[in-house]
Amino acid sequence: MKIKGLVIATVFALSSISGVFAADNESITAQSGWGNVAGTGQLGFRNFSFTGQSGIANHSATVQFGAYNVSGTAQYGIANHSTTVQAGLGNVSATIQSGFGNNSLTVQSGVGNSSTTVQH
Repeated sequence: MKIKGLVIATVFALSSISGVFAADNESITAQSGWGNVAGTGQLGFRNFSFTGQSGIANHSATVQFGAYNVSGTAQYGIANHSTTVQAGLGNVSATIQSGFGNNSLTVQSGVGNSSTTVQH
């Protein structure tokens, strides 16, 4: 079974929370403006999550449990905050932030995890 979620928003002071709880899930969130908040929670394995935000004071949180999860966050603008938490093995996380006042936190537990963070 494959469950897919897609959220695209271009609104000010926007919040988005996605939750996917079975195998082979996908979640994509795109936001622009300011005061954006995005949260994604996934349980299981082979999950995929991507969050894209542009503007000012963006906040993104991704939580994944299981194996073979992939998480990507791209933020462009000012005062961006990104948090990614992954537990299990074989997880991959990538965070790209462009602008200034950026903060990024990635927590991984298990074997075979990798993480890349680019800030400029």
